[in-house]
Amino acid sequence: MNMLELDIAGVTFAVTLPSPSWRTALAERYADFPGAAPATWQVAVTDDPALAIVDVPWIRHVGPVTTYRFPDHAGQIDLAARRAAISVRTEVRAAVALDRALAYVCLQALPREHDGLLLHAAGIVLDGAGHVFTGASGAGKTTVARLAAGGGCGRGEVLVDENVIVRLGAGGPELCSTPFWGMSTPPELIHRTNRCVPLRGIYLLAHAPNFELTVLPPPEAVVALLLTEKVAAERAESAAAWLAVAEKLIATVPVCRLAFRPTAEIWDFLARS
Repeated sequence: MNMLELDIAGVTFAVTLPSPSWRTALAERYADFPGAAPATWQVAVTDDPALAIVDVPWIRHVGPVTTYRFPDHAGQIDLAARRAAISVRTEVRAAVALDRALAYVCLQALPREHDGLLLHAAGIVLDGAGHVFTGASGAGKTTVARLAAGGGCGRGEVLVDENVIVRLGAGGPELCSTPFWGMSTPPELIHRTNRCVPLRGIYLLAHAPNFELTVLPPPEAVVALLLTEKVAAERAESAAAWLAVAEKLIATVPVCRLAFRPTAEIWDFLARS
């Protein structure tokens, strides 16, 4: 069978692949995110060795349709029809191409339909509670993930180091894992898991000589989170939904600016805070 059925925090996909070998190559990557038919989203992946290589990636939005081009793959995502089509030059790059399309759909669909947000962040579980660490490139997301995974401490479980989902669940705010790990993360550090845990806090990271935690007022918290994302600049409907979910989320979960130095002391500091 040339299909993967996936469920990522309630966003469901039926992914059609070119051949059984493609399914074999991708199955382990998404094994922890099985879905059940009928899926909300239909995604077709096509093997296209003749696809020309481009030097400059681009993305265009026309109505509900997003078309994009990267060096070794191309795609079109129709938010109204809930369909995506992906062309890939080689099976080796299929995982990158599929991750990109699925993540974009989640970015748009979660705030519109699932009271959730896809954040560019590391998600870590400490003592059963979820903590989200985000910030601009270089702020320290990867550093914090490595510290949690065992860099001198091993106190926490890293759910994912690049893209997490936060949502307003029936029992309160939750942190949910995704299959979307960082493209440059060493394979030996990747531990894919499908879990949702209670969300305790969201932290905007900044390197500093000393630890300091500052709770942000709601307007500043929304802006700080928005600056780590792209959704508001792309589609008005998604932006409005994103802001509505963010407003509800920060009413129940503290958003803090966390100044830190890259040592395992960070976990004791957070435990005391």
